[in-house]
Amino acid sequence: MLKKLMAKFGVGAATVDLRLDREQWRLGETMTGVIRIEGGEVEQRIHDLQVVLMMRAQVKGNYLTRPVQAIPVLSKFVVKPKPFVQEVPFQFTLPHDLAMSSHAVQYYLHTRLDVEQALDPTDQDFVALLPPLHIERVFTALERLDLRQKPGSGKLTAYGQEFSFVPARPLGIPLKELEVIFYDAPDQLHLLVELDLATGFLGREVERRAEIAVPHDLLAAGKEAELARYLREKIESYVHHPQTIPYFPLAGYGRKGYSGPHHSMSGLMGGMAAGLLGGILLSEMMDGDELTGGDDWFGGDGGDGGFFGGDGGGFGDFEL
Repeated sequence: MLKKLMAKFGVGAATVDLRLDREQWRLGETMTGVIRIEGGEVEQRIHDLQVVLMMRAQVKGNYLTRPVQAIPVLSKFVVKPKPFVQEVPFQFTLPHDLAMSSHAVQYYLHTRLDVEQALDPTDQDFVALLPPLHIERVFTALERLDLRQKPGSGKLTAYGQEFSFVPARPLGIPLKELEVIFYDAPDQLHLLVELDLATGFLGREVERRAEIAVPHDLLAAGKEAELARYLREKIESYVHHPQTIPYFPLAGYGRKGYSGPHHSMSGLMGGMAAGLLGGILLSEMMDGDELTGGDDWFGGDGGDGGFFGGDGGGFGDFEL
C-alpha cells in the first residue's frame, strides 16, 4: 500500500525516456527513435503516451514557449513493476514550414506518460532543426559569393524567419547587408530580399526590397556554382537597375491602394504561412493575436520599387 501511495507522487514510479536516433534533423525529414519505459515499484495503468514538439522562440527580447504539434504514441496500457522494460518505436515527420533552429529559435521534444491518478513521468530532449536541402543550397551559394550570415541571423519577424548576410570582402557593388525570407512555391523558391546599399553622396544608405524567384532545377545537387551566378546576377541587376525590381504578388494584399476583396489579416497571414519558412509560428501567433505590427503591415506607398514598399526599416519593422 505504501509503495502505491508513493508511486502516485512519483517516488518509485515508472520512468520514460525518448531516445532519438540522432539530435539533428532536416525540416521535412521523419524523426525516428524509441521510447523506453521502465517499470517502478508497483504496477501502473497508463492513460496515454505522447510526445509534444515544443518551440522556444525569442519574442520582443523575451522567450515564448509554445507547442508545435502533439504526437500520440500509445494509449490504454499497463506498466508492470521492475524489471519490466518496454521500448515503443517513435517516428514523426517534421513540417517543411517550421522555422529552422537559430539563436532565436530552439526546439525540444516533451515526452509524457499519462499515469492514471498519479504524477506523470516526463522526459525532455532538445533537437536541432536544419533547413531543407534546397534552402541549404541557397546558403551555400551565398557563401560562394562571400556573403556571411550575421551572428543574429535567423530571427523571427512578422513575415517569417529572416536571415541576414554581410559581405566578407568588397563585392564590386555597394551592398552593405542582404536580408532574406524564404517562400516555397510548387514551381519556384522565392527569396524575399532587402538590399541595404551604401550609395550616393557620402555613402547614404538606401534600401531596396525585391523578390528573387529561383527555379527548382537550379536547386539540385551539383548546381551550386550556377545558382551562385544566378543570385549574383539578380542582386547586381536590382542594385544597378532598381526599375526592374518585381513586386512579389502576395505583398499586393497589404499595400495601400489595393482594390481586391477584403481579407482579414489573420486569414491572410495564415494563408501565406503555408509556404514561409517559419510559417507555422506565424499562423499560430496570429490566431492568438500575439504578433503585432503597424496599421498597414506591408507598409508604405511603393517606396523605391521594393516588394514591401515603404521608406525604411525592412522586414525588421515588425520584428517580434
